[in-house]
Amino acid sequence: MKQSLMKGTPYDFFVQWHLTERCNLRCRHCYQSGAVSEMSCEEICGAIDNVRSAFQSWVTEYKMEMSPSFHFTGGEPFLRKDLFAILDYVRKCGFSTSLMSNGTLIDGGMAQRIREAGVSDVQISLDGLEATHEGLRGKGSFKRTLEGIRNLVAQGVEANINLTVSRLNMNQTGELVRLAEELGVGAIAFSRLVPTGRGKGLSSEALTREEVAHFYDELQAFKDNSKVVVISRDPLSAIADMDGEIPQTEMPIGGCAAGISGITITADGTIMPCRRMDLPVGNIKETSFRELWVESPVLGSLRRREDYHGGCESCRYWAVCRGCRAIALAHARANGHEDYLGPDPQCPYHCLS
Repeated sequence: MKQSLMKGTPYDFFVQWHLTERCNLRCRHCYQSGAVSEMSCEEICGAIDNVRSAFQSWVTEYKMEMSPSFHFTGGEPFLRKDLFAILDYVRKCGFSTSLMSNGTLIDGGMAQRIREAGVSDVQISLDGLEATHEGLRGKGSFKRTLEGIRNLVAQGVEANINLTVSRLNMNQTGELVRLAEELGVGAIAFSRLVPTGRGKGLSSEALTREEVAHFYDELQAFKDNSKVVVISRDPLSAIADMDGEIPQTEMPIGGCAAGISGITITADGTIMPCRRMDLPVGNIKETSFRELWVESPVLGSLRRREDYHGGCESCRYWAVCRGCRAIALAHARANGHEDYLGPDPQCPYHCLS
């Protein structure tokens, strides 16, 4: 990690850890690739120590402030019987933890265990109103997901909703925000569909450039909501939200987290820049995380403006956006080639730069 990116700068870093590929649902837009050999609890705790060592060295060598966190997901993380042992180990290491789930397995007792485990928040996937959600995730899943959210809220656990935006649900925003208010969640966040894994079958439902611009323009109307935070996890949304001077740097300071402020570890230890960006760069069981973070050619290229092309490299929003690298890669693969540094095909903003 280069010193110029870190010294004197508070650095929020997250590890998204897919503990299992197993799931109790079979969602049409899922990016998972199928069953793999899962790491044991002991192997996971050893890998956490591996990552922690890298964090400690960054703090010592670069005199930096750092706020790392672990986000555990799946598949469905509640299918791991040792989930709470893993959460306990991470908490004892001094890190905050979050969970990402479909919510259907969270009954009252499970919600209580989550609260007692000190989990900072639980992100629940909800992909539209009942018919839309169940068309993507299966019959009966909507009510079970809402019940899971209610159980979390009843236990005082911070619950948030995440929604994958496509043409199937882009016109349901207002009703979903109202539902989020009624449920008492802290936030509802929107992310674009990435046509990878089973999600390839929904490629025709991905938003066009014009629809992306329209969606984020309309989302602005909900930004001052006093009952629930309405946000987007999409790097393009940073541009829609931006007001005033655009920071011009040769180092990324926001936008897509892949290779910058986050990393993904899958159930078998494979490391990827992002789980929706199916591009293995190493394995935590075989390589020091610190070494991989510094020396991976893929991760290094994600940080260098000159390695981008197709317009992204010359865009004035590059430092705060860079588009979604997962969508760029999925688009390139759909056209028969490997390219994660090309343009985000849904970006409507380059023409403004």
